[in-house]
Parts: sequence; C-alpha cells; structure tokens
Amino acid sequence: MLKKLTLKNITTFENAEFNFSSGINIIIGENSSGKSHVLKFAYSVACVWEQCGKGDWKDILIKKLHNVFKIEELQQLKNTNSLLAAEKYNVSLDFFVNHKKEDMQTLSFNLVPTSRDKITFEGKIPNAPIKNTPLFFPAKEALSIYPNFTALYEKYALSFDETYYDLCKAIDSPLLKQPNQQLIEKIEQVMEGKIILRNNNFYLQTPQGERNIFMVAEGLRKLGMLSYLIANDSLKENSILFWDEPEANLNPRLIKKLAAFLIELSQHKVQIIISTHSLFLMKYFDFLLKQSKTDVPAAFFNLTRTENGVCVEQGENLNQLNTIVALEEELELYDKEQEAFYANF
Repeated sequence: MLKKLTLKNITTFENAEFNFSSGINIIIGENSSGKSHVLKFAYSVACVWEQCGKGDWKDILIKKLHNVFKIEELQQLKNTNSLLAAEKYNVSLDFFVNHKKEDMQTLSFNLVPTSRDKITFEGKIPNAPIKNTPLFFPAKEALSIYPNFTALYEKYALSFDETYYDLCKAIDSPLLKQPNQQLIEKIEQVMEGKIILRNNNFYLQTPQGERNIFMVAEGLRKLGMLSYLIANDSLKENSILFWDEPEANLNPRLIKKLAAFLIELSQHKVQIIISTHSLFLMKYFDFLLKQSKTDVPAAFFNLTRTENGVCVEQGENLNQLNTIVALEEELELYDKEQEAFYANF
C-alpha cells in the first residue's frame, strides 16, 4: 500500500505532500494542476520497487519515468517556476512492505540540478517487496487496442506512454479457473453481458448475441477491462489500482455504479487512487462513503492553482476541503441561471 508521496519542486508542485488512505483516494483539480503526475510518480516507483538495490535498478527507474511520462529527459519533470532558484528537486514515497522487522520503507530521490538525466538517492535503499502490485488505468480503455499492441510497442515508437503497454501485458495473463465471480458478476450486470477473448480479439457476449469490442461504447469497455483483470488475477487483494479519469465516456448512471463497485473493491483490500475532473464522481463517492455500513478508509485531495504553484488540500471527506474549483464554477453557473431567469420578470 502507498502511504505517502511528497514532491518538492517537481512538475506543478513546489512543496506538496499526499497522505493516502488504504481504501479510496480521490484527487480532483483543474487542468494542468498535476493530478495525473501524482499517479504516474507513484506508479513508476511501485513498478520498479522490487528491483531496488539490484544491479542497474537506478537506470531501470530512470527508464520507467521516461516511458510513463513520455519525456526525453528528467529535466522536464522539474518545476519550471522554481528552476533557477531551487536547490532540490525531490520525490519521496513511503510504501508498506513485507518485512520481518519493518512495516514501511521509503524511497527518496533527487533530480540532479546540474544534469538533464540523472538522479541521486537519499537515505536507506528499500530492500523488501511492497505488499501491493500496481496497475494503472489510463484515461482511455485498452481492450480495443489490445490485439498485437505489446509486440508493436516493443518494436516501434508508438505515441502511447508505457502505462498502456503495462496494461496490455496485464490483460494478456491467462484467466483463473476460479476467479472472484461475485465481483465479476456485479460488473457483468452493469454491462448486461460478459467480456470474452477469442482469436486475440475481445467481444461482449450478451443474451442477444456477441458484439465486437469496437461496437461497444467506450464507457462499457472500461468496465469490461476491470472485469477481465479481476478474472485473470491481475487485479486482486493487495493490489494498488491507479485510475486516471475513470468518469471519461461514462454517463452519470454508470458513474454511480462504478463508484459503488470501486468502494466494494476496496473492501477486498485493493487500494484505489483516482484522479478526476468530475465533481459528480467525487460527490457521489463522498455520499456512498457516508452511507456505508462498514468503515471504508478514504482521502480526498483538492489541487488548486495559485501564483505560488499548486496548493494541496486533504480531508477524509468533502466537508474538510475549503476550496473546490469545480464546485465554485458550478455555483457560479447556477447564480447566472437564476439571474437570467428572474431578469425576465
């Protein structure tokens, strides 16, 4: 489980700290506020964690950052507002680990100010595996690009970051004989069908017949991807699920069902970290968590752009956040609608 992420003079952040819960974590903010960056830093480090201290693991981490962020040099990850004045560009992550004597270990590294593509490390290098395997869902679904994608990615320079490649490799795993059918059936009820793989292509199997995945709405493809990764054991107990904009191409009815399912998934010891633009999704999560009969750990993060960089607010529920730009915009629109309505009288 990811416990904490701190960023100092990195991308949009001058000095930010994220303390994650073991259950549901929701990050909301404006465009270019750094929501996806938070997910990608945590995911990149989680992917290479077990290589720490082994051979060329530093080069492996640098390569992972390159490929996940789709950058040419690490210099591009530095905060441009503080580029001339900053003494340190630091990323630090705390993970709970499997270790006899330690529950948590930290990986802290700096981008070298005088170099375009080097990192240095602070403190002790982690030596124990993390408890959770990472999985990253990009904003676009992957079922439709899955056929032959991994082979093409390995051979050609494609305009996809490595999260798509990693996801397609996870999809490629064989199905379990006895998966968690209870969870899978709940998704299948929403899709009104079952995702199957035949001849390297995905189909949605329904009582009315089969539909090629390209004929299925993209929002349903996302749910199908979730279902299939549970079925092949890629998404399981003690996993971390990073999901960038899960609400994209989903209508409010499906967003509500997805939120309810993700809360249930978190109760199966899956840590879920979401970045979103959707005020509706965040508010519905907040509603469900308050109504839940079980104590589901949660953390809400609001990223606000200021003259001094991005400000991070955190709370266990929405009421603890003082400023939510999406809410302010919605209230401003409501006020304008009311003014226009009463102007006619």
